[in-house]
Amino acid sequence: MTELTFRLLVSLTALITVAGIVADELGSGKLPEPLRSVKAQAKALAIASSKKSSIVGTVRISLVAGYFLSLLALALFAPFSPWAYLFFTLAWSALTFSDAPHILPRSFVPLYEASLLLNGAVLALCFLSPLAARFTAT
Repeated sequence: MTELTFRLLVSLTALITVAGIVADELGSGKLPEPLRSVKAQAKALAIASSKKSSIVGTVRISLVAGYFLSLLALALFAPFSPWAYLFFTLAWSALTFSDAPHILPRSFVPLYEASLLLNGAVLALCFLSPLAARFTAT
C-alpha cells in the first residue's frame, strides 16, 4: 500500500465516521416510537452527566477531538500516532458503550458498520503492515 492510498483510507475513515455520527442523529426520527424514546432517554442522560460535571463534558469533547486529531496525525505519519489513534479509538468506544446502545434505522447500519471496518483496517495497517515502519522513522 502506498502512502497516498493510506492517506486516502484515513480520510475516508474520518468522513465515514462523521457521516455515521450525523446519520445516528438524523436517523432517530425514522425509528419506531419505543426505540425513539429509549434513545432520547439515553441521550438525555449523557447530556445531563456532561452538564452536571464539567470534567465529564471535557473528557467527552477531548475524546472525540483526540480521535480526529489522531487520524490527522496518522495521515501525516507522525511518530507514535498509531498509539494515540489506538487509545482514542478504544476510549471513544468505551464512552459510546457506557452512554447508550446505538439504535439506528436499518438503512443507516451499513454506514456504521463501514466506520467500524475502516477503523479496524487503519489500525491493522498501522501496526501490521510495512507502513508501520514509517511511524517509527525519525
